[in-house]
Amino acid sequence: MAILKGQEVVFAVRFTDGVDAESTLRVLYQTSGGRSKSRDEIDIATKDIDGTDYGKKTETISFEGLMSTDDPALAQLEKHIDDATFAEILEININTLEAKVGQYMVSTFDVDYPDDESATYSFEAKLIGNTTTETLATVPGGATSLA
Repeated sequence: MAILKGQEVVFAVRFTDGVDAESTLRVLYQTSGGRSKSRDEIDIATKDIDGTDYGKKTETISFEGLMSTDDPALAQLEKHIDDATFAEILEININTLEAKVGQYMVSTFDVDYPDDESATYSFEAKLIGNTTTETLATVPGGATSLA
């Protein structure tokens, strides 16, 4: 068993170009990312038991990185928030080629210009439904580091 490192997980978006050609593109220069799952609590009070039960599940992903001047995956994600459409986002382990795939509502897109050297982006998206697991043939194209 090996320890999973942050640099071994990348995010990508899958979309059609309007003519039914499907593309999967990795977001360029990703510097961090994460996934969070939570469940609401439901209070139960009957004559037999008092307690809590599981309620609605919420799953979100977030990732950020350095902006490039031409990142088609980043532009596609921004288009999803502008057009209020769901995005198919993949969370990919680049060692095993296993990907968690889901339909997400892109809820937040932030751009920051912190200094003269770089600009950064960040996304947050909420899962609609459940994720599935796919094994990819290759890691989609994109930059993995600045080197």
